[in-house]
Amino acid sequence: MIISDTYTIFWREMKRYRKSRSGVIIRLIQPAIWIIVIGNTFAGTQPLIQSVGFDGEYIEFMAPGVVILTVIFTSIFGGVNTLWDRRYGFMNQALTSPISRSSIALGKIFAISLIAALQASLILGIAFAIGVSFPNPILIVPIMAIVILFSLGFSGISVMVAATAKSQETFWGIINFLGMPLFMLSPALFPLELMPDWLASAAKLNPVTYAVLLIRGLMTGITEDISPMLSIVIILAFVMVMVGLASYVFTREVNKPF
Repeated sequence: MIISDTYTIFWREMKRYRKSRSGVIIRLIQPAIWIIVIGNTFAGTQPLIQSVGFDGEYIEFMAPGVVILTVIFTSIFGGVNTLWDRRYGFMNQALTSPISRSSIALGKIFAISLIAALQASLILGIAFAIGVSFPNPILIVPIMAIVILFSLGFSGISVMVAATAKSQETFWGIINFLGMPLFMLSPALFPLELMPDWLASAAKLNPVTYAVLLIRGLMTGITEDISPMLSIVIILAFVMVMVGLASYVFTREVNKPF
C-alpha cells in the first residue's frame, strides 16, 4: 500500500515538473554561469590547484562542484510545491484520503531527487560541451547514482522545512540560509588544503564535501585524502537521517494551519 501511495504522489510531482519548462531553464542558468564564466575566470588559479596534487585544469576541478551545486538548489527548492499544495487545498484533500502521510512525504522526496538528477545531467552535458572529459564514460552511471542518493538528503530537508514553515517567507529564508553556505563550506571551488585549518575542519563536517570529493574522483580519476568508502558511508548516513526526519516531521506538522 505504501509503495503504491508513494508512487502516486511521485508521479503527480513528475507531471507537474514536466509542465514547468520555464522553471527548468531558470534552474539551469546559475550553475551554467558558474561552470562557464567562473570556471574561466579562475583558470589562473591552476598552479594553486596543482600545488596540492590536482594535475588538471581548474574547470575540471570545479565541474563536479557545479554538479553538486545544481543538486543542492534543485533539491532544496523542490519543497516549495508542498507550500502550494497546502495553500490551494490539495494537501487537505490528500490528508482526508486513505493515503498515508509518510507516503506523501516520500513521494515528494523521490520526485524532487529524480528532478535534481535530471538537472545535474544537463550540467554534465554542458561540462562535456566545454571540454571537461571523463577518464571512462561508463562512470557516468555511478556518478548519477551518487547524485540521486545525495539529492535525497537535501530533498528531505526541503520537505521538512516546507512542512514546518508557517509562510513562504519563512521557507525561503531558511532555504537560502542553508543552501549557499553549505556549498561554499566545501571543496567545490578550492581544495581543503588551501583553506584555513578551522575552515577545513568545519568543511569535513559538511556532507556536501564528501559528495564533491566522490564525484570529482570519478570525473577526473584523481583521488584525494578522504577515501571513497568513507564518503559513501557519510552520504548514506546523511540521507537516512534526513529522509527519516522528513517523514516524521511531515507526518506530525503538515496538518497544522498554514
